[in-house]
Amino acid sequence: MRAEYLFALLPALPAVLVSRLAATPAGLPAGVREFTPTWEFEPFPGQTVVLNGTIEQVLAELAQINPDYSPFAPAPAVHAMTDEGREQAKLFPADKVLCQKDGWENVDYSQADVGIHYLRTVEGRPRLDPGPANCGRVSCGYQAAIWFCNDNTHEITIDSFAQIADMVDVIEWYCTTRWRHKYHGQAFHPTDNWNVYIHKDTC
Repeated sequence: MRAEYLFALLPALPAVLVSRLAATPAGLPAGVREFTPTWEFEPFPGQTVVLNGTIEQVLAELAQINPDYSPFAPAPAVHAMTDEGREQAKLFPADKVLCQKDGWENVDYSQADVGIHYLRTVEGRPRLDPGPANCGRVSCGYQAAIWFCNDNTHEITIDSFAQIADMVDVIEWYCTTRWRHKYHGQAFHPTDNWNVYIHKDTC
């Protein structure tokens, strides 16, 4: 099977993220191609390892390989949306957000926030192969799956993984209420033709 590149971190950074074609899991929209991220790390000088899966999965494996090594900033148990994040979410076009899509199940906002924080701490720039509907599950923990998708017919590179986290914050803002803390949804970038979605999934 030919290897497919999904994301890549800049060469100067301590890790490189690529991907391999994977089976389509339950809950993935029809017509969407899924790629499982494959991460390359150097846990010891001159020794590289390749790990498959989401951020949470590779962190667990890296901890077994070398407990003293991490390319990520320390992550607390939960992440709460900041006041700045709320203000940014309010400015996002409401017509670019879909909530409560048929066939998707809700995630609890406090569980989703763990994945959001992980994405904010990853160094590098995500790169995604041409689409449309080319998606990678970049985070999955506590049954909260976060996907990054390219609907362009050309490769894209965005500035940071934090941009993906920002989009999940937007979904959380529009798809939750004071009384409803469980949600799922999808947000489409206003100009660059890529999108992010979050829903309950097996991790």
